[in-house]
Amino acid sequence: MFFVLGGCSFDDGPAQCDYQQDPYDDFDWTHVSAQEAPFLPPDLPQGSYMMVDTSQHDNGEKARLQLPVMKENDTHCIDFNYFLHCPDGSSPGTLNVLVKVNKGPLANPIWNITTCTGKDWRKVELAVSTFWPNEYQVC
Repeated sequence: MFFVLGGCSFDDGPAQCDYQQDPYDDFDWTHVSAQEAPFLPPDLPQGSYMMVDTSQHDNGEKARLQLPVMKENDTHCIDFNYFLHCPDGSSPGTLNVLVKVNKGPLANPIWNITTCTGKDWRKVELAVSTFWPNEYQVC
């Protein structure tokens, strides 16, 4: 998955833009540097990406990457590219985008996908509206 939020990317790892691994999930996302990136097509921005290898995990286990908390009244554009590779017809699991409000429990997904894309990258653009004084966090 390749995220760009406010001009941020994963070229220097997820901490560059204050992306955090969720301490309460089951396993972590892995940073893949641009030099190791075999699946980046030429039409995508060059750079690094984050990935999870679900083949080593059980159904129901989760890996969450949290974006910085958003507090102001605004609509935030969150766009990213993803692919779900399913070798040998395996299930990719579910890729969700969730929103937490006021540090509460995770809400229902605002976007998800459960089908394989092969090695084809797909682009997603989401608008997340935030209203003060609430705090919102995309996971």
